[in-house]
Amino acid sequence: MNFDRKIVISFAAVFSVLLGVYLYTIAPTVSLWDCGEFIACSHILGVPHPPGTPLYILLGRIFDILFPFKEVAKRINFLSASSAALAGAILYLVILKVMSRFKENKGEKHLLGTHLIAIFSSIGAGLCFSVWDSSVEAEVYALSILILMLGLWLTLHWSEHLRDKGNNNYLLLLIYLLALSIGVHLLPLLLIPGVFVFLILINWKVLKDSRLIGIVLTLALIGVSTYFVLMIRAHANPAINEADPTTFAKLWDVFSRKQYGKMDLFPRHTSWETNLGLIPAFFEQLKVFFKYFSWQFLPYPRTNTGVLLRYISLFSTYMYVLIGVWGMWIHFKKDKESFWLFFILYVLLTLGLVFYLNHEFSPSDPNPAHQPREPRERDYFWGPSFFLFMFYVSIGLYWIWGWIKQRSSRYAWSGIILSGVLGIIPFISNINSHANRRGNWIAHDYAHNILVGPDEYSIIFTYGDNDTFPVWFLQEVKNFRKFDPERKKGVRLGNFSLMNTNWYVKQLKWSGVPIDFSSPFVGTRFAAEYNRDKRSGRTHKSFEEWIIDTLPAGTKTSDGRVIELKDMAVRSIILSAIGRKPSVGDLFMKLDLFVEKYVNNEDFNPSINIYFSSPTPAEYRNAFGGHLLQEGYSYKLVKKRVRFKSNREKMWDLVQNKFKYSYYDNFRARIESRAQITALASQAVTLLTFANEVFSDIYPDLFNDEITENNRDTLKMLQSLFNKIYIYIEDENFFLHTAADLIEAQKLICQKLESYDEQLKLMNSFLRVKDVPRLRLLRGELLIMKARNTGNSEEAKNMFALAEDDFNKLFSLKGWKLFAYKGLIELYVSSGEEEKLENVIDELVKDQRAFSDVFMLLERDDIESAIELIKRLKNRFPADEHLNEVLDSLRVRRH
Repeated sequence: MNFDRKIVISFAAVFSVLLGVYLYTIAPTVSLWDCGEFIACSHILGVPHPPGTPLYILLGRIFDILFPFKEVAKRINFLSASSAALAGAILYLVILKVMSRFKENKGEKHLLGTHLIAIFSSIGAGLCFSVWDSSVEAEVYALSILILMLGLWLTLHWSEHLRDKGNNNYLLLLIYLLALSIGVHLLPLLLIPGVFVFLILINWKVLKDSRLIGIVLTLALIGVSTYFVLMIRAHANPAINEADPTTFAKLWDVFSRKQYGKMDLFPRHTSWETNLGLIPAFFEQLKVFFKYFSWQFLPYPRTNTGVLLRYISLFSTYMYVLIGVWGMWIHFKKDKESFWLFFILYVLLTLGLVFYLNHEFSPSDPNPAHQPREPRERDYFWGPSFFLFMFYVSIGLYWIWGWIKQRSSRYAWSGIILSGVLGIIPFISNINSHANRRGNWIAHDYAHNILVGPDEYSIIFTYGDNDTFPVWFLQEVKNFRKFDPERKKGVRLGNFSLMNTNWYVKQLKWSGVPIDFSSPFVGTRFAAEYNRDKRSGRTHKSFEEWIIDTLPAGTKTSDGRVIELKDMAVRSIILSAIGRKPSVGDLFMKLDLFVEKYVNNEDFNPSINIYFSSPTPAEYRNAFGGHLLQEGYSYKLVKKRVRFKSNREKMWDLVQNKFKYSYYDNFRARIESRAQITALASQAVTLLTFANEVFSDIYPDLFNDEITENNRDTLKMLQSLFNKIYIYIEDENFFLHTAADLIEAQKLICQKLESYDEQLKLMNSFLRVKDVPRLRLLRGELLIMKARNTGNSEEAKNMFALAEDDFNKLFSLKGWKLFAYKGLIELYVSSGEEEKLENVIDELVKDQRAFSDVFMLLERDDIESAIELIKRLKNRFPADEHLNEVLDSLRVRRH
């Protein structure tokens, strides 16, 4: 097929449209999960987590150097964006190549309709939710899709030039490309079985060419050689050097992902706690895949929607499925050779991955019995399959267009319009999803706020990817609070997950963290074994390095406890920091006894400040809790028992001057990702813990007729803090557990400061951006308060009407009905709307549990409304003496 002008223009159009969308929605900085690590490693040529992805790191470094974006992270995010845009453009070429193989198109130039179908389908492929989501951040999946598309194009191109001299060079390039892809991700290797079958069907003799096979093996070795970059860089000891692959054995451990244990196919992980059989457990995993498939084109069921959009989503998703499956059948009928190339790849990218990955249940599974669950949604693994499915949709659309054209050429355009609609629907559906990272600085701010809290020369223990990788990004790319033991500056991370590996414990030691694994084992059998190895030449390591390499990830004590390597490392760091040489007994001591002996001690004055990130694991929270002082997003280990109190002066400085609140300042950022909701909630908990502590201290003074100027200033700062907390709690379940306290605090502060107008203006500005129930709830409560205090009855009536609308909209939302009842009772008591109040109470008394809960909310927040509720209940049940007692109690409290 010649690349005529129409093809060149169409190729450029697909690339430009996708790249334009990606650039508009690209993450402006670091994102959560692996992105921070990939960006940092690209910038410093470090060694990321197994399997290492050396080619991705090298390409990331090239993009870091070449592209002029001010933010380094955006340069490497652009690697994903440009890869996915190019993959979409190549898919357009692949679709044309396959259609050229159809009998009716052989030797003919494609009609405009064929080009348009290929264009719209390719754009739709690039805008599938999971594809788009991976294309705007520093991840490996967009580049993997590009390699797959290039592989398909090369395979088809080879089959078109069988009689040309040197046509096998296309196969050699394909093999080299696939070998290189190992340095990005293993997904592109799934192309190999389909290519093998395709070669047999087209020209099986090529597989007997020994010279060609020899070149193939050589090229494969050359392609895989990118892994030697990891070994070279490991010897340079970069700041991020995961698994420290300095030898061939360690390099193989990285490649084979030894750190994560063996990939087991049986039993299925969905059967661990459910006791499901093999087939039912596998079926549950298939359901997870199909759920992720249903996320791609329309909002529901990925997000909650109204009833109409829900039905539109379901209908449209089924339409994609039917057209795509029909496209598979048409492909099989029209060209069996290329059918097997694509179909085998598609089966491996779908059912094959479901079987091989053996995932646990999805985190968003509504069934509480479905345990255990993955730490995050894993839809990105199937992104290539969703992308490829649009190829089948294009074949189905091509058939529909041809079918209409055969029957009435006048209406052939309707098939093209259908193609355009199916191509544009993913854009309309996903532009307001989490795939749109425009203005999203959540991960960046989260990392900044973690780092800004600890004192100079500190170690902070973190627990997962999201409180570690973005922090690495800030330290290595932006040089923010980078650890410098010689000048006693900066912060060193101690990741609990990695501290169970020998190489990471050694790196902590080498980086300047005080840690001693030598003293405990001097004079033990370990020392004798080391000396024998030293004399025989089996080791050239120091005794301490040899000890660390020898220790297992977990050791069972005589009383049945398991002490993990990380636990020993924490004890060793604490003891080394206070100038004590640890003994074996110290390393294996029960944690509460260890704390009592060494921390709850006047001599506890560590040379390096020791912090635990929030939220702290239960074991450490229980043992160290009395000695943890809140300083920002972490807790400092101190000798004085403080019961989780805060360093008040430092917290005020952090909250007012040093923390970043970009999500509060740019509420437009799209939040769907559970990880981002968790990151925001973690920050909200930190702020809420401090705010509640301050509010509790000032609370008794709020009932005085006059408040002091100092208390007024404190209330203003608390109001600003509570507003941020209100915005940051995107997790509705978390909010509903804290709503009563938050609303009570907000209302009381607003009443004392008489700041109704300011607060309502703020709520209105947020609601114009996002109509979320927690904002409607607070606005409704504030409107009632302001209406009660206004002298203008018409203005009060308008406020009551707006509040009524806010509360009514909460009724249909799960979990919000109690607050809606409470709000309406307050509203109708205040507005004097007797009939409406009676109707609400009539509904409420039908549910005794709901009535009790609503009464408790009113009792703590609005005594007058609670009294009115009980009085009206007493009218219904005059013989109930208990109601008299409740009423008397409420009246006493009112006075």
